[in-house]
Amino acid sequence: MRWIVLAAVLSTDLAVPDLARAEPTPIRCEEVATADLSIDGLLDDWGKKVLFRAGTAPDGIISLRCGWDGTALALALDVADDRVVRLHSKGHEDHVTITVGAGGKPVNLDLFPGNALAKARIVKPAKVAAADSLQAKGFSLEARIPAAQLAGFTASTPALDLRIVFVDSDKAAGGDTTEIVIDAAIELGDRKDLLDDFLRSVRLKRSDVKLDKLDNLDPDRRGNERIVAGGTVIGVLTDQFAFVSLPAAKPSDVKKVELLPLGAKNLKIVSAIVRQAGNGGSRDLLMLWTVWSGQLQPLAQIEIRKEQAGKILETSWKLVKGKKGSELRIEPKPAVGWTAETWNEMPADDSDPILLPWDTAKGGVAYSLKGAEVTRRDLPVPKKKR
Repeated sequence: MRWIVLAAVLSTDLAVPDLARAEPTPIRCEEVATADLSIDGLLDDWGKKVLFRAGTAPDGIISLRCGWDGTALALALDVADDRVVRLHSKGHEDHVTITVGAGGKPVNLDLFPGNALAKARIVKPAKVAAADSLQAKGFSLEARIPAAQLAGFTASTPALDLRIVFVDSDKAAGGDTTEIVIDAAIELGDRKDLLDDFLRSVRLKRSDVKLDKLDNLDPDRRGNERIVAGGTVIGVLTDQFAFVSLPAAKPSDVKKVELLPLGAKNLKIVSAIVRQAGNGGSRDLLMLWTVWSGQLQPLAQIEIRKEQAGKILETSWKLVKGKKGSELRIEPKPAVGWTAETWNEMPADDSDPILLPWDTAKGGVAYSLKGAEVTRRDLPVPKKKR
């Protein structure tokens, strides 16, 4: 069997996408009350504006319309096909598969349009509405997918993953089987506006964003939260946004922002490495936050590197899984240029001070998360090798 994958093209009022693009094309659905739509397969509830179009004649064309109101996603497909193939017996038939995801297990629909030879066959979850209608030159489909049916969907979800595949099977009539695909990211208008409001408040552009990720961060909320970091700011976006400003003089002083699996049950915390300069030297801080009730709560601020006139004190750090959960273990590296005799700096009082390699009382510190606080445990001094 020969399969032909057709490239998707946007409707004429939108820009033509780059065919080499790996990322799904972003689409913003119309704001409509999805409960007011009659899911009967007809398109009379929809306007003329097509948000996405894929395929070419005579193989088949899909025209996509969609609506979103915060509670459900509604889809309308106008499928142009010169021959709707359905069979009395098993074989290659025209059908459309729709997959919608929000980070968890996606919702799947498989729709076989009805015609004179066979009734419509629709495979879908019970709480999802879907219907088809035979048209003069093809068929049309409608579906309404409640947001509550999307695993992983939360107030922080910025977009939905949408994949539509129309299998145009003309093999029974001596033709080819053609697969027409739409891969799109449905931008949720209310969430996109919240991101824009956040960026505007902290005076950042989208190009300034270095981290934009959904993950399980808040033990006080179900689902995932969205972390956005850029410039000298880290924000958490739920149904509102909150942020912290980092103690960095300029964006390039923020060396890294990432999520660490320090909490129980795959709960993540937010970490940042910030470089500060002054008095002829510099220091690096490892800063940790948890998210609680949509707010960033500080956990610890740890010196992990100090440098002055070419002399360096530095620590290593790593996550270690233990019987009671993960630990962040910080241990000193050998000093460069400093010795116990020449080191005369007072320990920092605004953070956990840098660990000293000549300390005979402890060989490091292990940090673990309990609730909204970290606990500290001194590590033993490693035994010297003989």
